[in-house]
Amino acid sequence: IVDEELTPLTADGAPLVERVLVQYAVNANVNDNGSHTATITVDLLESALRNVSANEILVAWRAASGALPDVTQISFAQSESGPGGSDVDIELLGLDLPELEGAAERLTTELLAREDVTEAYQDFYGGRQEVQVALNTFGYSSGLTPQSISGQLRSAFQGAETDGFQHGSSDRTVRVQLADTVASLTELERFPIILGNGSQTSLATVADLTIAASYPTITRKNGRAVARVQGQIDGALTTSTALSSVVLDEIVPELAAEFPGVEIKIGGATEEQRKSQSSVFTSLGMGLMGVYMVLAFQFRSYSLPVIVMVSIPFALIGTILGHWGLGLAMSMPSLIGFASLAGIVVNNAILFLTFFQSHLRGDDYVAASLDAVRDRFRPILLSSATTFVGLLPIIFATSPQVQTLVPLVVSVAFGLLASMVLVVLVLPSILSIYFDWFSVRKWIDRFETAGDTKPAPQAN
Repeated sequence: IVDEELTPLTADGAPLVERVLVQYAVNANVNDNGSHTATITVDLLESALRNVSANEILVAWRAASGALPDVTQISFAQSESGPGGSDVDIELLGLDLPELEGAAERLTTELLAREDVTEAYQDFYGGRQEVQVALNTFGYSSGLTPQSISGQLRSAFQGAETDGFQHGSSDRTVRVQLADTVASLTELERFPIILGNGSQTSLATVADLTIAASYPTITRKNGRAVARVQGQIDGALTTSTALSSVVLDEIVPELAAEFPGVEIKIGGATEEQRKSQSSVFTSLGMGLMGVYMVLAFQFRSYSLPVIVMVSIPFALIGTILGHWGLGLAMSMPSLIGFASLAGIVVNNAILFLTFFQSHLRGDDYVAASLDAVRDRFRPILLSSATTFVGLLPIIFATSPQVQTLVPLVVSVAFGLLASMVLVVLVLPSILSIYFDWFSVRKWIDRFETAGDTKPAPQAN
């Protein structure tokens, strides 16, 4: 149905779905794969030839599938995800397994009730039937231990390597295991067990077998069981960070009151974004410190470099306005673009201050500021405009391979425009106000004391 509806949107009407692969007993989102799991993989027409995104196809597929009976968990996702992981990735930890399962179910229900969450599922659930084997008194007296009996069962049903040989340039191993022939508990009770003296007896003779409902997989961290709730969001309605804030501020307090023994942590895309932001801001801070030290040495002042570095927050204003105007959300590429922009926009301010120094006549710093603007206006305008125009093809590119670069390029392009406005209009005013408070003559004397030669005055 989805293929028929969306195929007319492709180039030359090429079929949207190229092939479909169904795999049984395979599912990357499930820890206990078996006959109850399956994965359907759909290969689509390459992105350049279709006018519909993979996310739109997932939405249409999810809507066409509807509610499927007797399905505990279902997920519609792209096979390739970003480095941050799932949009929603919440970790719950606790010692009481039923309490942990209840908290995970409650959190999953709360998320699915939200319009901005397209899907949510958990990996911790009970009710799976299993055969529990407990060694009885005769088994212990026969020299068996729980480890030895579990080892025999594991070798039989999961297989054990019995031999190996060389075949050409490769090594081959011989692995022996029982086929899936145990159809009932009675057959399992007759399974032969080797005793310590080498004799054999049935499993039911040395152990008690009971059928019980339990948890198929239990993952522990620092002694506590871990349950994960994962899912996807509607990017047009919210972000991973915004949803995480809602979970921590609204849902977690209710769960903490109802399930006091469960701890909830946020992971996935939100956690990775937090780590990346911390790394970017740390590197940016170190870079700005280096820029400040260089400027302080060059201009013989501890306060004047601050005036020069005012261009950096102005570049951030341009970055924010650029994202707002193009309808883009601030993301990690945006922050990386701004961090790289910080070193670029300072250059114009440094050159302006250098021209200001060369045009300074006596103590008339206002006239020097105006002369510096006249000399620097055309170079700043041309360099910023040509750079901005050169980045426009990437900003308005429609290829999916380029979309990850768009926020980064928007940060650089619009940050440069804002920096241009600052250097031409704002920086001269700020510099004049600065020298209203600090003596321009004392600042010039520092250069002369250090042995620097001041540029000769130019004739008007």
